[in-house]
Order: sequence, then C-alpha cells, then structure tokens
Amino acid sequence: MKLPQLFALAAAGMVLAACATTPRSSAPKPQAVLTKLQAMGVEGATYDKIAAHRILTYSDMYGLVQKKVPSSVILTYIKSTHAPYTLSNGQLNALNDAGAGADLLNYLGKSVGFFEATESDQTGTSGKWRNDPYFMDPYYMGEAPFGGMWPGEWYDPIWVDSAF
Repeated sequence: MKLPQLFALAAAGMVLAACATTPRSSAPKPQAVLTKLQAMGVEGATYDKIAAHRILTYSDMYGLVQKKVPSSVILTYIKSTHAPYTLSNGQLNALNDAGAGADLLNYLGKSVGFFEATESDQTGTSGKWRNDPYFMDPYYMGEAPFGGMWPGEWYDPIWVDSAF
C-alpha cells in the first residue's frame, strides 16, 4: 500500500473513532428500587425513563407523587440527572397538594439556580451542557454529558428498605 493511501486510511480510522460513543457505565441497574417502583404501579413511560436514567418531566414527577413514591427516592433520582428542573409555582403547588415532601419541593424550587451557578465549576465553561440533547430532547436515549448513573443510595438495601 502506498504511503498516501495508508495516511488516508489512518485518517479515516481516526475520524470514525472520534465519532464513536463512550459505552454506558457497566454498573448494574438498581433492581430493588426498580422492582418497588413497578410494584407501586408507576406509569410505564416514567418507569422506562428511570430505568434508562433519563430526565423526568413535571408530569412524571407528579405521577410518582400520586403513586406515593417517597419524596426521598424521587429527590435522589432527580439530583443524579444533573438537570435544572424549571417548574412554575403552580406546578410546585400541585406537587405539594399531591403530597410531595418539603425536601423535594425545596430542591425543585432551586435546582435551576444551583445548576446554572455551578455550571462553570462542573464543565469549565458556561453553556456547555445547556444545548445537549440529554437535557433538551425528552426522547434522547444516548449518553449523558457527565459520568455516573443512578443514585448511590439506590444500591444500599438498608436505605431502600427505610425509604419505602
């Protein structure tokens, strides 16, 4: 093979390698929590989002609260998504009326400010994650723009038993 062809082949290989995605964490799913959520009758679409470690919508959170999923479980999960949740006062009041705990409501009320204030600390620049499909597209099932997966507490059987 001639040197220019070899160079072109190597360059093409590097371009393809740069396009490859990083594989998901090999951490097993937190089956104890997922099983409990299923047993509580959590809506299928919401369950699928949690099982794939995706961002929840207001409707998802409201459904979890209505199904009596403990606020501590919801809170640890939404914190693990690193997403700034922007809920209106009306939505926060509806969650409160449905039975959401104060810790969950307080977090939801301040998560946007927290993640915007710490964005430069987390990414080294501002706006790096803001337009990432993980945050923008509710059907995105690719990689999150940060490491980690489900909350660590979800793997602790003592915490799971005390939460539920």
